[in-house]
Amino acid sequence: MIRNYTKALAGVVTMAFLFQMYSFPVLAAEKTSTSSTIAVSVGVTSPEITLEKALQIVKANFNIPSDLSNFTSNYSTNDERQSWSLHWNNPDKGGDFSAEVNAVNGDILSINNWKNDDPASSSGLPKVSKAEAQKICDSLLTRLLPERAKEIKQITNDQEVVPLNNYGPVTYMFHYRRLVNNVPFAGNGVDIQVSGSDGHIISYMLNWSDINFPENKNAISEAQANQAFASLPFFKLQYWMPTPYRILTTGQKQDAKLVYQLSSPSAGAIDALTGEPLKLNPGDWIAQNSVNGGMGDKASSTSSAFHSSQSLTPQEQQEVDKTAKLIKQDEAIADVKRWLSIPDNLTLRSANLSTDWRNGNNSVWSFDWFTPNPETSEGKAQYLSARIDAATGELLSFNRGYQPSEKSEPKLDHTAMQKIAEDFLKKVQPSRFSQVTFDADDNSDQAKKAVLLYNGNNFTYHRIVNGIDFFNNVMTVSVEPTDGTIVNYDLNWSEPAFPDPTGTLSKDQAVQDFLNLCPMTLTYVRIYSNGIPGDVRLVYLPKAEDQSTQTSNVLDAKSGELLDFQGRPLDKGPKPYIFNDISGVEGEQEIVALGDAGLFTDYGNSFKPNDKITLGSLLRAMYLSRYGVMGNTSLSDMDILTQAKEQGWLKENLQSGDYVSRELLCRLLLRYLQLNKFAELKNIYQVNYQDAADISSDALGYVAVATSTGIVNVKGQNFAPSEGVSRAEAAADLFRALTWRN
Repeated sequence: MIRNYTKALAGVVTMAFLFQMYSFPVLAAEKTSTSSTIAVSVGVTSPEITLEKALQIVKANFNIPSDLSNFTSNYSTNDERQSWSLHWNNPDKGGDFSAEVNAVNGDILSINNWKNDDPASSSGLPKVSKAEAQKICDSLLTRLLPERAKEIKQITNDQEVVPLNNYGPVTYMFHYRRLVNNVPFAGNGVDIQVSGSDGHIISYMLNWSDINFPENKNAISEAQANQAFASLPFFKLQYWMPTPYRILTTGQKQDAKLVYQLSSPSAGAIDALTGEPLKLNPGDWIAQNSVNGGMGDKASSTSSAFHSSQSLTPQEQQEVDKTAKLIKQDEAIADVKRWLSIPDNLTLRSANLSTDWRNGNNSVWSFDWFTPNPETSEGKAQYLSARIDAATGELLSFNRGYQPSEKSEPKLDHTAMQKIAEDFLKKVQPSRFSQVTFDADDNSDQAKKAVLLYNGNNFTYHRIVNGIDFFNNVMTVSVEPTDGTIVNYDLNWSEPAFPDPTGTLSKDQAVQDFLNLCPMTLTYVRIYSNGIPGDVRLVYLPKAEDQSTQTSNVLDAKSGELLDFQGRPLDKGPKPYIFNDISGVEGEQEIVALGDAGLFTDYGNSFKPNDKITLGSLLRAMYLSRYGVMGNTSLSDMDILTQAKEQGWLKENLQSGDYVSRELLCRLLLRYLQLNKFAELKNIYQVNYQDAADISSDALGYVAVATSTGIVNVKGQNFAPSEGVSRAEAAADLFRALTWRN
């Protein structure tokens, strides 16, 4: 369930420049019974749609609650449209309604309707079905877009789940894409949200551009687009290592993968009229869819004697032994001075010995020098930072800056600066420099012209392994164009295991596999230049047909599977399930809602309501309901158990296949809802079940709270604490736990 608390943003206030000798019309505020704030746009003609007319348009199509008595308005213009922003709210009782109306043609561009719902109307089960919500949506489109409704197509997604949460009713989302000449235009369409509690429109957003579209009658075929894509140099074999989403721990190591990766500034777009790759200028893009520390003083002999008497864990002792072998701070600084002179006016401000976030097996010394008197250091060094491998003394990076005494013009061209960069790398990294190649993309006319615009120029070299590019390992040098000083150097190098390229897919096969998963699709796209909307182009783009599938441009070069950002096979994505064996089962409606949310899918479209629920099945549903099904459906049973323990839901020593007793069910659900502290209060609870004596003393509070709140629903006079719970009972109880706050 998604509760829409979105409130309308105020319209952008625009003011044109005033020029002498000219006078401009000013928008006059209309007389209304409510207060109105109007931003005047000088130099722009009065809008065709007045404020009064905009109000009439909105109120004719939407019911504005009478208690939203506070009203304001705004008039704004931007690159493409003039609009009125209308806003009603009630700061005392809650509730908010906002709308934006096109001031030229009267289109309702958007509405957002947040209701301060009565909790009684926000039960977990929707009162409006998805089919009924679809009819409401269709009726709205017919009313607001009578002609253009024929030019849009609903993006149907049978995989879309309806998520559940604790804080509001179900929200149905409907997406429509604009068709031009029967070709989708990715930048235009309609998005609508409908409330499952009473069917009101929560939000409506229209994005529709009045722009010229190229004809598509001379477009190349999909087969020709496939052939053009296959010839692109942007889809090529390389070693690849995903960027770690957390700092690697000591001993943790990443392995490289052989992949085909699409690295194209236009996302692999092929111009559908020329058959050539879409060319973008610098700054252009296409719209496809709507740590700090230091070393302290040495410990005194008393302190050392005290600590030496304490026992260390094996992991602690391992870290102590490892640190003892590292070079000392003064030795690391001496290694910096082998390559750099440290100006006399700089003072060491910080020194840090830590684990390299890129490689958990390496330790790094980091130093920062600054001038204590920056105001008197014109023409002198301002700062210097450097990183040294704490085991080998290798220079990993440095960055230095100074305040020039006067503006200097560039004296070195691109070729001269590149030679300076390479001479330095040959000295500081003689062995590794023989394993790299210059990034050709940087050797462009644009890069050479950048020398005239910027203070320095970057030169990047990436690693080659077995004749295959490995862009995760790079050396970067920045050269000052006025005097050839190297102002920045960075080495990103690792020693992962590199898989043997034997058995790798050919490029032709990789392209075929990639296009099977992301076929070339004819579509209109709009070019944006430095954020400003420009022309529309007709292109073919590789796009996944399944809207629920995560996007990826990385293909495993051996299996032909798409990979996610962690290098795992791409999650196929969640989907709703319609169970075929729950008719007449107690809790049927709750189970239907859980299936719509993509939960309890252990047996596909069979729910098996009378089977005993296993711990792994229940914990998986709990975890996915809390953290979402997207990206989590492939978690193993062990992953789920680990997560449940880390969350504090599971404290018992149980296995994934163990059955869940009714007593354990109460514990799990109350911990999930963070009500366990209340359940653990002593000597205040009692229950009236005939078998109350069979309930464990430390579980009595859990049973009392779970049953009295209605989360766990037990029929009859006996609680049967040790009885295994059926899947139907557990699912219905979980649903009540998810929605109990309502």
